[in-house]
Amino acid sequence: MHQHVDTALPRARATPRRPRVRFAVLVAAITGWWTLYGLMLARQLVDMRSAAGEVYGWSGALTYAVGSTWAWVPMTVAAYLVVSRFPLGGGRVGKHLAINAGLVIGFIVAKAVYAWLSNPIFDWYPTRPPLLDVLGTSVSNNLILGLMVVAMVHGLVYFEHMEDREHRVTALEKSLALARLEAVRAQLNPHFLFNALNSVAELMQTDVDQADRMLVAICDMLRDGLRADTLQERPLRDELAHVRNYLMIEGIRLGSRVDVRVRVDDDCLDLPVPTLSLQPLVENAIVHAIARSRTPGWVEVSAWRDAVALHLSVQNSRAVEGARTDGNGLGQRAVEERLRLLYGERGRLHRDDRDPEVYRVALQVPLPDPRPLPDASAAGDATC
Repeated sequence: MHQHVDTALPRARATPRRPRVRFAVLVAAITGWWTLYGLMLARQLVDMRSAAGEVYGWSGALTYAVGSTWAWVPMTVAAYLVVSRFPLGGGRVGKHLAINAGLVIGFIVAKAVYAWLSNPIFDWYPTRPPLLDVLGTSVSNNLILGLMVVAMVHGLVYFEHMEDREHRVTALEKSLALARLEAVRAQLNPHFLFNALNSVAELMQTDVDQADRMLVAICDMLRDGLRADTLQERPLRDELAHVRNYLMIEGIRLGSRVDVRVRVDDDCLDLPVPTLSLQPLVENAIVHAIARSRTPGWVEVSAWRDAVALHLSVQNSRAVEGARTDGNGLGQRAVEERLRLLYGERGRLHRDDRDPEVYRVALQVPLPDPRPLPDASAAGDATC
């Protein structure tokens, strides 16, 4: 089994969409809110006129009140769209603060123009004044209300973010549990264990040291897969240690039929990757290509980084007999889902099967904010 060092990989794209149903429900809720506010305002107008000894019908009060409050519906929807993209407390505080202040100013100006244009319909003023006078009145009438709208929309956006984060955490926990179960299943696979232990038995007759190394690798793999911690990420060096153990076992078993190449830049080893993300890809390469081929093949694991991301690649030679058709792609789909849940559109999985002789799966993992990752080798004291 041979090892070497270096490589590059392609990128993939993923574009999430805003759920249309959720947005439609939000617009309906905003419309309902301002309609309710208009009904309350109409009741106040009727009560105030009645207290002053005037007769003021509900028809006129509703027209006046709802005509005023419904103008806030499109402005509140616009505020939601803007705040969702530029919330206060984000990375660029000054820019986001200016945009949110611009929202309030936009509300004041929009209400002034609306009142000036619709005065013939709603009779806001006995005689329509100049637009600048209406703008001055709009400042006193709508400044506080505009600030309240922006504040309420921020509360809604933060609530949605918290809810989405909770769903993402739940999904990640399920995904990690499934990944660990899949890893344990693979490691406890009767064929895998039978083949590995059979190789150990044969090596005991010819190379005791090699047999001992193989037993240690089996033990380390089982211990890593059965660890009880729930870390979503771990340093690449720990992920590679797990993969190397698997490749050592298969390399000893398959002998000269497989050439293993590990090309990893040193500055990538401490970067975090999703736990058990490389193992399913490497196992696919061995099981679906190398182990079933009559001719020798190769597997290459590569890692390099650029300014924004860590790039990982698992590629292998294809079997001359053609690809297996009994696989279900569960391992790749699980890794792709983990990337999406952990990193959104910044985490990508790309399959490249255009080359008839080489199959490649490439991962893109965004670089993290500076923070220490736990050392997987220090976690847990399980022994085999």
